[in-house]
Amino acid sequence: MPQARKAKYRWYSPHVINKDELLSKIRELSSSMDQIEGQIAAITKEIEDKRNALGEIRRSLAEIRSQIDGVRAKFQKIREDLNQLRARRQEIIDSIRKAKSQILELNMEAQRHREKLDAYRKALSAINEYVGGRPLDKEKMKMLVERLEYYFETSPTDPEWERQFIKTISEIEEELNLADSLEKLRSHIQEIRNRLDELRKKKDEIRQNIANLVSSLNSVKEEIARLKKEREEAYRQLTELKKKREELKQARDGLKKAIVDLAVKRKGLRAQLAQLRDELNKYTILLKAADLSERYKNAVEVQNAKRESLRARAEEIYQKLLRGERLTHEEMKVLAEAGYLAEE
Repeated sequence: MPQARKAKYRWYSPHVINKDELLSKIRELSSSMDQIEGQIAAITKEIEDKRNALGEIRRSLAEIRSQIDGVRAKFQKIREDLNQLRARRQEIIDSIRKAKSQILELNMEAQRHREKLDAYRKALSAINEYVGGRPLDKEKMKMLVERLEYYFETSPTDPEWERQFIKTISEIEEELNLADSLEKLRSHIQEIRNRLDELRKKKDEIRQNIANLVSSLNSVKEEIARLKKEREEAYRQLTELKKKREELKQARDGLKKAIVDLAVKRKGLRAQLAQLRDELNKYTILLKAADLSERYKNAVEVQNAKRESLRARAEEIYQKLLRGERLTHEEMKVLAEAGYLAEE
C-alpha cells in the first residue's frame, strides 16, 4: 500500500486529563461548598432568631414607652393636685390667721369692756356704800318728792319749816339722782355683760371655725403627704422604667450590630460559595471534557484497530491477487475498502 494513503488514517493522541485528580478536586470543592452552605444556613437561622428577638425587644420598648408615658401623665396629675392642695392649704392658713386676728380684736374689745365694767362696778359699789347698802325705790322717791312739794305749796309759811322742808326734798332728790345713777350703772353693766356674752359667743364660733379649718388643714396635709409618697413611688417606677428602656436599647443595638455582622459574614460566605461554584463548574467542564476525550480516544483506537485489521486482511488478499488466485466478490470489496484498488 502506498505511504501517502496510509498517512490519511494516522491518529494523533490529545493531551490526557487526569480524571482522578479532577474527581478529587470536585469532591473537595463539593465538601467545601456543603460546609459553607451549612454555615450560611446556620447564620441565616441565627439572623432570623436575632430578628425575632429584635422584634420582641421592640415590642417591649413600645410597652415600656407606653408605661413611661403613663407614669409621666400620673406625675403631671400629681403635680396639678399638689398645686391645688398647696393653694388650698395656704387659703386655710390665711383663714386661720384671719380668724386668730379676729379673736385678738374681740379680746381687745372685751378687755376694753371689762375695764369699763370694772369702773362701773366700782362706781356702783361706791354709791351703795354711800347709801348704806339700803335699796332705793326710785318710783316711791318720785312720789314722795311730789307729795312733799304739794305739802310745801299748801302748808302755811314758816321760814324754819320751809328750810327744813326744802332740805328734806333736796336730800330725797339727791337720793333720786343716786337711784338714777344706780339704774344707769346697772344698765351699763348689763349692756357690757351682754356685749361680753356676744363677744364670747363670737369667739366660740370663730374658735370652732378655726378647729374646722385646722381639721381641714390636717386633711390637706395628709393628702399632700400621700401624694408626695405617690410621687416618690412614681419617680422610682420612672427611674426603673428608664433603666430598663436603656437596657433594652443596648440589647436592641447589640442585636442590630450582630445581625449586620452576621449579614456581612454571610455575604462573604456566599461570595466564597459563588467562587467555589464557579471553580466547581470549571472542573466539571474539565471532567466532561476528559470524558469526551477518553471516549474519543477509545473510539479512535477502535477505529484504528478496525483499520489495522482491514489493512492486514487486505494485504493478505492483495498477495493472493498477486499470486494469480481468483478473488471473491467480498475479497474485492475488502481490497477496495482498504484502498488497494485504483479509484475510478
